[in-house]
Amino acid sequence: MNKIEIIGNAVVLDNLRSAYNVGSIYRTAFSFGFNTIIHVGITPKRDNPSFASASRGVEENIKTIYVPSINDAETILRKCNYSIYALEISANSTKLNEIILNNPFALILGNEAMGVSMSAMEMSDSVIEIETTGSKDSLNVSVAFGIFAYTVFIKNNL
Repeated sequence: MNKIEIIGNAVVLDNLRSAYNVGSIYRTAFSFGFNTIIHVGITPKRDNPSFASASRGVEENIKTIYVPSINDAETILRKCNYSIYALEISANSTKLNEIILNNPFALILGNEAMGVSMSAMEMSDSVIEIETTGSKDSLNVSVAFGIFAYTVFIKNNL
C-alpha cells in the first residue's frame, strides 16, 4: 500500500450502510475539527445523492480515503503513528467522560445494525462507551459520533 497522508484526527466508517448517516458524520466532523474520514468496505461514497443531501458540501473540506477492509485502515493508521479507538459498548470499554485520548487519533464507527466489528475492537487501543440512562443503550451512529465529537471538543477547549 502506497504512503497515504492522513490530516489531523480521523474518523473510520467501518461498513456503514446509510448514506444519510455518512453525510451527517461529515457535517459533525467538519464542525468539530476532524480532518480525515476513512471509508471502509460498503460505506457509501461521496458521489451518493443521499450523502450529498446530508453533508451539505462540507466534504470539500475533509480528506476522504477509501479502503476495502478495516485491516487496511489499521495498516495506514499505524504507519502514520495514530492511536485507534472504537466507539462501542463492550465488557472492556472505557466511559467517554473518563477516556484520555492520545493525539493524533482515529475513531472507528461501526455498522448501523452490527456495531463495531470484533476485529476492529481488537485492533483498537481502547473501546469507548457513551453512558446512557435509558433501557435502550444503543444510539444512532451519527448521533453517537456527535456526542463523542462535542465531548472531545469541550474537553480540549476548557
